[in-house]
Amino acid sequence: MKKVYGFSLVFGAYLAILAALTGCRKPPPPAPKAHAATAQAAAPAPPTPAQMAQAAEAMAVAASRTDGFIVIPKGSMTMGQAKEEVAQGEVDDALQHPVTLTRTFEMQATEVTQAEYLKNIGKLPAKQDRDCPDCPVTLVSWFQAVAYCNMLSQQRNLPKCYGLDAQGQVSFAGTACRGYRLPTEAEWEYAARAGSTKPRYADEIDEIAWVDINAGLGDVLAIHSVGRKQPNAWGLYDMLGNAAEWVNDWQGPFTSVAVTDPEGPGGGENRVFRGGCYKMPANEARANFRNGYGPKNQVEFLGFRPVRSL
Repeated sequence: MKKVYGFSLVFGAYLAILAALTGCRKPPPPAPKAHAATAQAAAPAPPTPAQMAQAAEAMAVAASRTDGFIVIPKGSMTMGQAKEEVAQGEVDDALQHPVTLTRTFEMQATEVTQAEYLKNIGKLPAKQDRDCPDCPVTLVSWFQAVAYCNMLSQQRNLPKCYGLDAQGQVSFAGTACRGYRLPTEAEWEYAARAGSTKPRYADEIDEIAWVDINAGLGDVLAIHSVGRKQPNAWGLYDMLGNAAEWVNDWQGPFTSVAVTDPEGPGGGENRVFRGGCYKMPANEARANFRNGYGPKNQVEFLGFRPVRSL
């Protein structure tokens, strides 16, 4: 018995030494489970109704976009021109005033070209001054421009934004219409500015616009292919210069009163056009320059680009 007892002591000592040498330890106790309240606090909060509505709007915008168009987000601006911006001999009817646009819309990235007009309508509105399929279509009246917009709506199974009665009068369904239309004057200026408070979206006119000092082809001033100058911050080309552009509004003086989603006067003699052109001086290639012609007029420097509310 004494020998067995001695062996047990020796064997036990041996196991203790072996454990120490090999680093054998008892396994650590399991980590305590997180308290239910702590786990619940760590979970992401569900989206708010406002966030869900914003996400739904973004999905709808993405799903309804038109190829070749740029999404213009809703927002606000100061529309019009300061006194010091009025050119010599220009009518000062564009008083600065706050404008809010509550609808996101899309606008064609370039002016409608001769090739696009011919494809959709079947013939050009008149013989163009320059045979150039990639140049803006011109010599198009305001009536022809809105008929083109109605044609686009019909092709895409969208509601037409313009109606024509038996007396030849055009009715407008308003900016809530989901078809194609001309931009309102406010939408056009807002899109042209692209967030800038300056009358131009670049300091050097030659970088962004074809005007009388750079639009020569030989000895003749001429319209040029779209998209050859730098776009504005939203990706819109030739908003200034090249072809001037019809907008939806009748021409009338601005007031200094703040407005939301303005659609212009209810009637008038002239429809507004914007942007300056290749035949005009550089001081008319401004986001806040405006002029007008009768809606039947077909002018060699006047074209258009459609928009659509999203």
